[in-house]
Amino acid sequence: MKYLVIANPKAGTKAPGPTLEQIRSAFEAKDIVHEVRLTQFPGHAAKIAAEGLCEGFTHMVSLGGDGTSSEIVSSIHGTEAVLGIVPGGSGNDFSKAAGIPLNTRAAVENIFSGRTRKADVAFVDEKCFINGFGVGMDGAVAHDFGDLGLRRFGSFGYVVGAVIEAFRFQGFFSEMDGEVDVAGERLLLFGASNGPFQGGKFNLAPGADIFDGYLDIHIISDMSSLGRLFKIQKVLEGRHEGLREVSIVRAKQLRFETFTDLPAHMDGETFLLRSGKHDIRIEEQGVNIIVPA
Repeated sequence: MKYLVIANPKAGTKAPGPTLEQIRSAFEAKDIVHEVRLTQFPGHAAKIAAEGLCEGFTHMVSLGGDGTSSEIVSSIHGTEAVLGIVPGGSGNDFSKAAGIPLNTRAAVENIFSGRTRKADVAFVDEKCFINGFGVGMDGAVAHDFGDLGLRRFGSFGYVVGAVIEAFRFQGFFSEMDGEVDVAGERLLLFGASNGPFQGGKFNLAPGADIFDGYLDIHIISDMSSLGRLFKIQKVLEGRHEGLREVSIVRAKQLRFETFTDLPAHMDGETFLLRSGKHDIRIEEQGVNIIVPA
């Protein structure tokens, strides 16, 4: 077995140096073949992982947030390569969904003592995500997290962003194939969840499970600014499913259309979703990950 540690030095709010030293010490103590490579730009983790596959590495260890892990998975899904995670991001939502310890020492130990399990991988068009995709208000919050310097507050920065966007985000229209008819209805946000949490604290899809072969599609209709503000707490606690503005359906695929460009995120990484038709789909048991035994 050969382990390639892919570390994102810009993830989270802490410098990765001490964690890297813990990882190196653990590998050396067990006399396991390993190499550490640092990412230098967005998309670099995917490139490093693809190169690692060609070089015969059997295990990829992600030191970073969900975005770093997602990039690695984009290169190794559908192969026999195994992903281990040492959470180092602001939200670490995929790690929580997989039951991976957030404590560094425990997470490093899990790399060696855990078991391998196949998790689902999802796609919007051809772009991969492992935990969650969101468009609309939650996309705007993710943009604020980086653009307004909220990253320094950790996962609480997403809550601050949600309060800001409660007062300024403009609703939008979309059409979707499937069980939910939203034609002509102004929406606040919608997205697809592989795991239950997004933004570190928001329990957007309480029933989502990264091992069940389904995505939980969450759709929230627009509401007044005060309505948005008062219902943030319900979303944080996962108590929003009974609200009349909320629909959550389980699906393996969904086609949707938007009519304007919209702020969006995948695993916390932001982008602008262009207007037009898009496809969401699940790849069941698409990647091997190390989970606690």
